[in-house]
Amino acid sequence: MTDQPNTNPDAFRTAIVASERLRTALGQHQLTLPSLRGGYPTLTGEPFVELGGCHANVIEQLAAILERTAPDPGGEAR
Repeated sequence: MTDQPNTNPDAFRTAIVASERLRTALGQHQLTLPSLRGGYPTLTGEPFVELGGCHANVIEQLAAILERTAPDPGGEAR
């Protein structure tokens, strides 16, 4: 078994695009995850995004946004 990362360029590119999309969406709410980045694909070739760590207040703000916009049990966004 090899310890080298899967270097599938399409999966890596997908992870980078996904991380930039999330960075942009978070920025619209003045939130930043400093360690957010596209990472190497998983061993199965799936794109992987590294969220990293951040201050608890950022997570509190993110949770509040997600809670406010969560769909209600009937399927509609609040």
